[in-house]
Amino acid sequence: MNPALRSVFRFLLISGAVLAVLVVAAIGLLWFFVPDISDMCRNEIISEIPSPEGKLKVVVFQRDCGATTGFSTQVSILSGNQLLENEGGNLFISDTDHGAAPSGPGGGPALAVTWQNENSVRMSYHQKTRVFKQESTVGGASVSYSYFEDSAQHGAPGDAPKAARP
Repeated sequence: MNPALRSVFRFLLISGAVLAVLVVAAIGLLWFFVPDISDMCRNEIISEIPSPEGKLKVVVFQRDCGATTGFSTQVSILSGNQLLENEGGNLFISDTDHGAAPSGPGGGPALAVTWQNENSVRMSYHQKTRVFKQESTVGGASVSYSYFEDSAQHGAPGDAPKAARP
């Protein structure tokens, strides 16, 4: 092999190896200093509704995961003094299905939440709401669901449903 060509090949090989080491080091530093780089979502609390005795609470929130996702309304049941973590709802997750259901506070679909007693919650939402998660029991509380009669009859989170049907 020509000595000049060998010298160029050696230079390219060493440069590529150095570049690869620098890229791996940069990724490692980012991972170490920014451990939540993969979780670009954040929660914005819309409403907190305490149970009658305050042992539990329903937290209604909008979860924002960036410009490529739509608005969602999510709900978690937590103990009365527990803070909402940066994760999805443990009870209910929904969106407006591209505007088919009316938007509420936060941009996601409106819903109404009412505590029936310390261990029972009633939730109502528009029938065109797209539901991704709908649990029947969380944290020892049972949950019943119903639809708003029509889009004009929904209230803010925490309001009792005005006319709901099962």
